[in-house]
Amino acid sequence: MEGLIVSNVLLWCLLLALAFAVMGLVRQIGVLHSRLAPAGALMVDKGVSVNEPAPKVTAADRNGRPVNFGYAGQKSQLLFFLSPTCPICKSLLPAIKSIAKDQADRLDVIYVSDGDMDAQHALIKEHKLENVTYVVGPEVGMTYQIGKLPYAALIDQNGVLRSKGLVNSREHLDSLFEAEHLGSATLQQYLHGTQEHAHSHSHSHAHPHNH
Repeated sequence: MEGLIVSNVLLWCLLLALAFAVMGLVRQIGVLHSRLAPAGALMVDKGVSVNEPAPKVTAADRNGRPVNFGYAGQKSQLLFFLSPTCPICKSLLPAIKSIAKDQADRLDVIYVSDGDMDAQHALIKEHKLENVTYVVGPEVGMTYQIGKLPYAALIDQNGVLRSKGLVNSREHLDSLFEAEHLGSATLQQYLHGTQEHAHSHSHSHAHPHNH
């Protein structure tokens, strides 16, 4: 009888341990899922909506010169929000610099960061960003309600926010420009829209109206 009780207790302990293990695995799966990169730049529904006038704000760059964000001008603006403590931000800098060089005639790239100035100077020196427009301060991030990094926003020359989103790769950056041309907030939304259109189109053919 005692052996049966002991075995039951052991079984319950094993069951509880298994339940905790499953809960831990479920939590890890959730963490991994949240880290998976989307097909296009992931738009976070905070702040102003895409295809609406971008928030207007003026902030000083690291040399004290005023920089206007969201105002109409001769060029579009690409705002790249980064941090010296963000490894993915640093890995994207070559792509950002390449975009700035390739589209210099139509696009101004502005780097926006916040935090310790010594860390900012080290980042600027390491990645040769001495000649770029680099703003350090919380004003722009708060105005655009940036919560996660790296983040980018594309504003056209009329001051309209054309696309925005978390960017974890060069493909994400490119999707911001694709979305601008396609008239969608993100490449994901464009693809989703075309799939819905194709589905409705095939559905209408599958069920023709009787005359």
